[in-house]
Amino acid sequence: MKVVCIIVLFVIVAADVSATNNPDSSKDTEDTNEEKVKLKFPSFILNPKKLALELLDICDKKKPASSTYKSAINDEHVDFKNCTFLCKHGPDVTVTLSMPEKTPCGPKGQTCANKSQCVGHIPGC
Repeated sequence: MKVVCIIVLFVIVAADVSATNNPDSSKDTEDTNEEKVKLKFPSFILNPKKLALELLDICDKKKPASSTYKSAINDEHVDFKNCTFLCKHGPDVTVTLSMPEKTPCGPKGQTCANKSQCVGHIPGC
C-alpha cells in the first residue's frame, strides 16, 4: 500500500512540475500581465504599445549623457494635434519632442507629415 501511495504522489508531483515548466504556460501568464496596461491613445492609433515604445526610444536617444535616470513618457501628454509628446529624463528635466512623421494624427489617415490636417482629440471619444 505504501508503494502505491508513493508512486501516486510521484506521478502528481511530476505532472505539476511538467505543467510549470511548459513554455506555453508561462507565455499565457505573460500575455495576461501585458493586457493590464491600457494606454490612453485615440482609437485611430491601431497599435498603442508599438507607438509608446517608439516614442520612448526617441526619448531615450535625446537623453543627456550625464543623466542617470531612465527616460519616461506619459500617454496623457501626447499631443496628436501638434504631433508632440513630453519626454521626462529625470525628476526636473522634461522636454517636448516631435513625433515621427508617419505617426497617425487623425481618423482619416492623417499623419504628422502634414500637421495642418491633424485633428488630435476627437470630441465624444
